[in-house]
Amino acid sequence: MSSKSSARGALAALAALLVITVAWWALALWPVQGIAPAWLERARLVCFNTGPSGLPDASGWLLLVGQPIGMLAVLMVIAGDAVRAGLRRAFASPAGLLGIAGGSGVLVAGLVLAAVRVTGAPLDSEWLETARADVPATYPRLDRRLPPVDLVDQRGEAFGWGRVTGRPTLLTFGFGHCATICPMTVMNARQVQDRFTAEGSDVALVVITLDPWRDTPARLPSLARQFHLDAPDAIEKDRTYLLSGSVEGVNAALDALQVARQRVPETGDIVHPALVYLIDADGTIAYAASGHAELIEELARRM
Repeated sequence: MSSKSSARGALAALAALLVITVAWWALALWPVQGIAPAWLERARLVCFNTGPSGLPDASGWLLLVGQPIGMLAVLMVIAGDAVRAGLRRAFASPAGLLGIAGGSGVLVAGLVLAAVRVTGAPLDSEWLETARADVPATYPRLDRRLPPVDLVDQRGEAFGWGRVTGRPTLLTFGFGHCATICPMTVMNARQVQDRFTAEGSDVALVVITLDPWRDTPARLPSLARQFHLDAPDAIEKDRTYLLSGSVEGVNAALDALQVARQRVPETGDIVHPALVYLIDADGTIAYAASGHAELIEELARRM
């Protein structure tokens, strides 16, 4: 390859690095009006450990800053001479100068927007208080009795609602092959449970599979690990239950609980909303919530 071609290739790689960095930072920090899509919340949580305020934690910031630096360092090690030659050629031509000015402008604008986003974001604690205050006092109660179920838990034991009577309970739904809504909803419900546990309150968490065809009782221990429901303290204190059973038994329970869902025959996946029921200590379904942790927590504190 000629030196001219190498220089052009190096500049193209440098431009690609800039595009990737902009996309990476936009994924982490781009503001979203209202409630963010579940896939975006999950991506930000997994990639950047994003908190309730929408900003990454220390490890997330380290990843955001380290990613472009690391990629640039690799590029310079592999093709440093070509990069320097390409930059010299770019500075020597009007088109090259225009490209460099445009790239520099994108970087400066991105840094300014990131600074505005960070300085304008509330602390996580402040954001939580605001989110809770946004739940209206007139949020409707359901006040429905729990229907009987014929299911088993991840320990292979028959499950009845008597296992959770006497304490508030979060009831949600998911399935093992779900990659978006289910992990996020279960994770948020588990986070709310952990917050109450840290305060000394005993709150149970029940997850019923939406896919009894694949999430059979024998598979529940593996699924519990997948959903991070197998913590030793949760098992010892009987705090979490992952339920399945026969196809007929699971579907009968879901129908009785009025859980909307539809199975896609071609893939076997289940189309469903993010749903969490909040159950009073006496076994009454008090509220239905979306899968957002702040709403779940606020409604749980009202019970």
